[in-house]
This record gives sequence, structure tokens and C-alpha cells, in this order.
Amino acid sequence: MKINKGIKGSLFTLLVRNYIFFTMAIAILLGTIMLISNYRYDAIMREPKVNDLVDYASLVSKEEYGGMPIEKLMGKGSYIEVLDKDNNVVYKSKGDKINKEYTKDELECIQSYLPQCEIRVEEYYNSKNEKNTSVTINYYSDENRDKIYIIDKDLNLIYTNIKTNRKSFTENEFKYLTGEEFKEYDVRKYKFKNKNNEDFTLISYIPRFGDSIAKRLSNATNESIIAFIVVYIILAILFILWMNKKIKKPLKILNGAIVDFKNGIRRTYLQYEGPKEFADIFRSFNDMSSKLYESEQRSKRLEEEKQKMLADISHDLKTPITVIKGYSKAVCDNLVNEDEKNQYLMTIYQKADNLDELINTFHEYSKMEHPEYKLVLEKMDICEYIRAYLAQKYNELYISGVELNADIPESVIYCDIDKVQLKRVFENLVSNTLKHNKNKVSILFNIKEIDDKVRIIIGDNGVGISKSIAKNIFDPFVVGEQSRTKQGSGLGLALSKKIIEAHSGAIRLVDAKKNYKTVFEILLPISKK
Repeated sequence: MKINKGIKGSLFTLLVRNYIFFTMAIAILLGTIMLISNYRYDAIMREPKVNDLVDYASLVSKEEYGGMPIEKLMGKGSYIEVLDKDNNVVYKSKGDKINKEYTKDELECIQSYLPQCEIRVEEYYNSKNEKNTSVTINYYSDENRDKIYIIDKDLNLIYTNIKTNRKSFTENEFKYLTGEEFKEYDVRKYKFKNKNNEDFTLISYIPRFGDSIAKRLSNATNESIIAFIVVYIILAILFILWMNKKIKKPLKILNGAIVDFKNGIRRTYLQYEGPKEFADIFRSFNDMSSKLYESEQRSKRLEEEKQKMLADISHDLKTPITVIKGYSKAVCDNLVNEDEKNQYLMTIYQKADNLDELINTFHEYSKMEHPEYKLVLEKMDICEYIRAYLAQKYNELYISGVELNADIPESVIYCDIDKVQLKRVFENLVSNTLKHNKNKVSILFNIKEIDDKVRIIIGDNGVGISKSIAKNIFDPFVVGEQSRTKQGSGLGLALSKKIIEAHSGAIRLVDAKKNYKTVFEILLPISKK
């Protein structure tokens, strides 16, 4: 079952990607708040557009002055008064402190509106220790010349750089000149003609940058900071919750699978799409679950086979022991005549020999299972070793009517082998051939060098092995009808496999070759020179 089709990068990539997303969100938030703040600051500190307001006023009648966008053009908290040609107030937007009429001299002291105009008032003492006031009206443009007034303590005009017949100022005129009449406002005048070509004067009252505006700016700044902190916290919480979900989701799935695993549900496969690290953990868990399930199934099968093996061993041991006991009892009780006594004794010997062979097989297999077991390896010519084995075995095979076909090269091929244990492998394969083929049979021994290994083929043209048995042929305790070895312990081929693998080699049942139905292939490493 395939899993983890949707690996979506690594956990590091996920964290970096979402951190970048979070950072971008914060940057967008900060930019948005800054834009809003700048807009609010502009609204508070907006340069008055008195020219536009005057243009607007010149197009309407006095009944329509109330519809002019005063605060929009001049800023919040601004006021205006409109005077006719006789300096009488014909309209005021609001404010109780705004005058209802002006004298000609007072109106002259109010400075005309210019975007860049500053009134500076300085007090000093002359050589006679008399207090004088210097009023400088700065025009930051080339078109206008700065105006300077020197006024004494009695408001008499001592000096000015402009042409005027004025000799002194009234208190109100002095306040209009210095801008002290309305300390919270910059008061300016602007002459215009209305739509009927009549002369009018617009007097504007624009809030100065003082405590009020500073407070409004401070409030706007504080509100922007609070808004940023609140939204930042909300975004941070959402980011944490989202990341928590991304991290906890796979852990929750994995924990549930582990709990199921603990409760005995072994064959659990987890589907997951996400970061590579989690996908690898899920894949490893699935591999572990699969292998453990297969291991438990194999252990269960082996346990069943062992139980069957024990039953077969009991039967194999009980039968010869029963014969031995019965025959020996008969001999001891003189129930057997002299002619049959030797036959009885020979039967007892054969059964004891079978028992000895069975017990030796169990002993050898148990030794191979021990972790400290080691082969006694010798560097030998494998070709010469097999020739010697076949020469020793030839008479037995000939008497049994077995035809031997050996294809052994004349070259020398050295291998590190345990002579006794490797002989046991050959004996197991040859004895199985003799045991399970009653008719005349031919045995093949073929040796060939392949790269850094030597291949040994041992086959026969007997009845062969069924496919259902072939897949489990090397499993231990395969006995009875499930194996070619219908007699014995069922450990012969299992023991052979362990011996070959202890030589760092491999043994397997391969497809039939020519006329040979049962073919075993043994691969052994060639000794390094």
C-alpha cells in the first residue's frame, strides 16, 4: 500500500514559508496603518486651501455661504467671516468670539493670507531702558517684502519700513497686528469679488499648532500604535493556532496509531500529506507496522510448525523406541529363537542408528542458532574438494543405481570453507534425492566461476518439487506432506541454508535446467588472494 504521495516540502520550508507570510502580513498591516496615520496627520496638519475657499465664496451669494466646505479646505476647527465693502460682517460660520464688525484700521492690521507668512514679535529695551516691541512680518517669497514695525510701550509707532500715515495703534489693532487677538488661531484676510462683482473680504480663523493640535496628533499616534498592537496580537494568535494545527495534526494521527498498536491492532497504515519530516516518520511507522505484522505472522506460523514438528518428533522417537523396547524385551525374556535373534538385534541397531541421526540433526541445528557459533574455515580449492567428495560418494551412488553427471573445471578456485559443514549440505541434498526418488535417477554437479563467486549447481531428474512447497522449502520444521522430506525432522534444508549463509553465500531453488526437474544453486565467495 503506497503512502505519502503528497510530501509538501520540509518542516523547515513550512516554517520559513509561513514566517515569511506572517512577516508580509505584518508589513502590510504596518503599511496600512502608516497610510491611515499619514492621512489623519494630513487632515490635522493640512495646509489651508483658502484660495479655493475664496474662489468658492466668489461664486455664491451670502445666503449660500453656509454650504461652503470650510473645514474640508481649511482644516478641522477653522472658522470664517465674510465682510462686505463697508467692513460689516454679513456671514460668520460659527464661534462666539468672532467679531461682528471691524474698523478700517483694525482690518488693515490683519495680514493678508499668504501660504508662507510668519509674524514674529520680540520685546527689547532701548538705551533709555524703555520697553519696545518689534513686530516682523516675514514673507517667504520674492514677491513680498518683509514688514517691520517698532512700537513703544504706549503703542506709538516708532519705526516702519512701509509707507503709512499711522502714528499709533489701539490695543485691538496691536493685537490684530501681532496675532494676539485670538491666541489659538492664525487670523488672515483675503479680498475678493462675488458673482455680482461686489467687493468682499473673507477673514479666516485657522487653528494654530498648539496644545490642541499636538494632542490630536498624539491621540492619532497612540490610536495607530494601539491598532497595530491589537491587530499584531490577533495575527500572531492566528499564526500560532494555524502552526499548532499543522504540527499537532500529524502527531495526533500518529499517537492514535500508536495507541491502536498498543491495543493489538498491528496492521495499521497511515495516510498523510505534509512536510517531509512527518512524512518520513509516517513511512517509517508504516514500515515498522508492516514488518512487525509479517514477523508476528511468521512467528505464529513457525510456532504452529514447531508444534507440528514436536508431534512428528514425538512420533519419530516413539516408533523406534517402541520397537527397541519390544525387541529387546523379547530377546531378554528368551522369547526369540537363535535363528531370529540376530535379526532382532539388527533391527534394534538400525532403530538406534535412526534415533542417533535424528538427535544429531537437532543438535546441529541448535548449534547453528547459537549467536556464538563459528565455522572452522580453511582456504581450499573448491573444485578439488567436490571431486574428493564425489569420489568418496561414488560407490554408494552406484549401488543405489544413481547416474552421476559432474562438470567440474580443471582450474583452481579457492574458497574459505568449513569442510565438515559444507559436506553436510551436499549430504542433505543428495540424501533427499535418494530418499524421494524410487526410480533410477540422475544427479548433476556443476561448478562455474562467476565474477567474485563460485556457483555450484546440484540437481536431479526425479519427481521434482511442487510450487506450493518450493516457496517454503528452506523454512525450518517443514515436515510431513508439506515437504519432500516426508520422514525426519524437516531441518535438513533449513540447516543447509544456515551453513551456506554462514559462509557468506546463498542457496536457492532455481528453475529446471534441461532434463533436471529439481535444481539447487549455491553461491560461495571466492577467497581474496
